[in-house]
Amino acid sequence: MFQLTIDIQTSAQVLGITPETFQALVEREQLEGVLKLREGWRVSIFTLARLLNTTPETLLEFLEDYALGQRMLEVANDEVLTAAEARAVYQTYRDEAAQ
Repeated sequence: MFQLTIDIQTSAQVLGITPETFQALVEREQLEGVLKLREGWRVSIFTLARLLNTTPETLLEFLEDYALGQRMLEVANDEVLTAAEARAVYQTYRDEAAQ
């Protein structure tokens, strides 16, 4: 199921502040939509969007774009094979598995 809360570290990163500074703000301002659980603090995307003066949809689009960019960076240096090379590698794996 899709989560509607974000951990405090990510929330603080989106806001451009430290988690400690954000936690102090939450406690001082008694912000609604912030949950303190055993696993740690969770911030509603609606609260975070309100703090950023944007919509939850815009915030989610930003977070999705950021996550996609991070994933792309993770594989940027991966080996790329042509179709023929990929078939040859696949055939090698099939041959090894058949033995």
